[in-house]
Amino acid sequence: MVIHNKHISSILRILVGLVFATSAILKYVSIDAFDLFVYEHNLFSVSATETLTRLLITAEAVLGVTLVLNLHARVVYYAVWGSLATFTVYMLLLPVLFDVNAENCYCFGETIVLNRTQSIIKNLTLMVCLVFVSRRFYIRKKWETQLTAALSVAILVVAFVVKAPGYLYTAVHREKIQIDASMYETALLNSGKEEKFTAGRQIICMYSVSCMYCRKSALKLNLLLKNNNLSADNVRAIFWSDTPHEAIHEFFYEQNIFLPEYTMFRADTFLLITNGRMPVFLFSDNGKILHKANYITLSEKDVVRFLGNNLESSNK
Repeated sequence: MVIHNKHISSILRILVGLVFATSAILKYVSIDAFDLFVYEHNLFSVSATETLTRLLITAEAVLGVTLVLNLHARVVYYAVWGSLATFTVYMLLLPVLFDVNAENCYCFGETIVLNRTQSIIKNLTLMVCLVFVSRRFYIRKKWETQLTAALSVAILVVAFVVKAPGYLYTAVHREKIQIDASMYETALLNSGKEEKFTAGRQIICMYSVSCMYCRKSALKLNLLLKNNNLSADNVRAIFWSDTPHEAIHEFFYEQNIFLPEYTMFRADTFLLITNGRMPVFLFSDNGKILHKANYITLSEKDVVRFLGNNLESSNK
């Protein structure tokens, strides 16, 4: 069924297009959280996930813009229909196929939270709107192929440059993370937990409960361990000394993360050690720091290689 009123058909077409474009923008604004949500499915590596999410956002944005501008209407119409149908089926099968938290399916990033049921309803509503969009009002334009190609390339470049995947960011910036090692060793000794923090290979996480990227980093590390069958027993955490224990517990529990062994440093000491940057990850082998990372540079390859070697050693 189609509506033969040009104005109503155009309004519905533009509405669906704007929803697609808005969805792409809001996903991109929350790209770090969206990356983790997709990675949680345990289908791809972190690098592949970061590439896939940006390609998905690019495709969604291109479909939205071309639908609004009425470019290649017939092809775009079926592409939009296909994407809505595909993701609706995915939502229906999500609890059967994947062990992921579906409280937010990231249709609109973290700005508008939709759970699995709400996401399905949203998709079905858009599909109903498309049913009443008439393609008979589409008039092919001579320049639309060039414009569509230019828009696609521009959106793709923005997606991979403004918030670049971790592997591209580290390749370009080669950022070096500096800590005051002697001050760290002294603070650890004074904490009374030196033995627990220097036994074997451990990833020591320097967090603040009020730091957004620390929360995302804790979830990222937890997923890296889970997806690669690595033990969380090799993780330690350090917080500021004035942080309530209840806040630390909530920091982990609200994200369904195992509470690691942790200690506290004085706030001024903590900031001097990390040069005021958080989070910082220290790869410690019997107390010797072999590698340092932050949220972006914390790579799956480094974690697996470091803790995987630890597992091999313990099995010998």
